[in-house]
Amino acid sequence: MARNPKDEFTGMRELTSFDTAHSAFGEFIIMRSSFTDTLTGFRQIEPEHYPDQQVMIRLDAAKKLIRELQKRVDYIESGIEDVNTKTRYHS
Repeated sequence: MARNPKDEFTGMRELTSFDTAHSAFGEFIIMRSSFTDTLTGFRQIEPEHYPDQQVMIRLDAAKKLIRELQKRVDYIESGIEDVNTKTRYHS
């Protein structure tokens, strides 16, 4: 399948589930995550299959991630579009 380099969503992984654990002593979080292809169920396109992943996130990085995700959630709920993200279909 030819991919359009201007379209950031073609074949992108979509987070479908996650589970977490942590270590107070080690100051880190373990996140186990599952993904699906954003094109799953779209037309006759055969989706890519992605393996589950497990990542370790240090406390300082987790705090930064939380702040960034909350900022993006606030923008979405306020209707503020990110003009730097290519979210439109390009022909």
